[in-house]
Amino acid sequence: MIDKETSLPIRKSWVIPPIFSDDENDMFQEEENHAMEVFAVEEKDWQQPLVDYLKYGKLPNDLRSMTDTRLRAPRFIYYKYTLYRRSFDGIFLQCLSDDEKVQAVEEAHSGVCGAHRSGLMLHFCIKRMGYYWPTMVKDCIHYARRYQACQLHANLIHQPPEPLHHTVTS
Repeated sequence: MIDKETSLPIRKSWVIPPIFSDDENDMFQEEENHAMEVFAVEEKDWQQPLVDYLKYGKLPNDLRSMTDTRLRAPRFIYYKYTLYRRSFDGIFLQCLSDDEKVQAVEEAHSGVCGAHRSGLMLHFCIKRMGYYWPTMVKDCIHYARRYQACQLHANLIHQPPEPLHHTVTS
């Protein structure tokens, strides 16, 4: 929320005192504590335009978002403060926010029942668990490619990083 204020203490510290100073006594003064005000910036959740349309009939202001929301809305249902998406099989998948999707990917990939699957298999596993978000395939592939333990045990590539050049012998 934008009106929410947070105060963070910041200490001025350095290893080497500054060489050039306006005041000679500036170098020998004690460290002072300063406070800085931070305002939380709320990111726009992908679910909010759909929830507003399904619950209140309210559409976004710009034309592209308005058209996109109206075309996507028939596949979604809002029930008991939770947004669900109807899959092609007719199963309702729970829509996850950004924080929840990271937790779902980690649990499906390396949790109790995690088998360290590849990106697309991870996507199908999460779908079978009953979850959905729009960038599901891309996020699963990105997570599987960046997971360090899986990269250590991956197949070794026995090709040089650049093409070999032929030499002519006489």
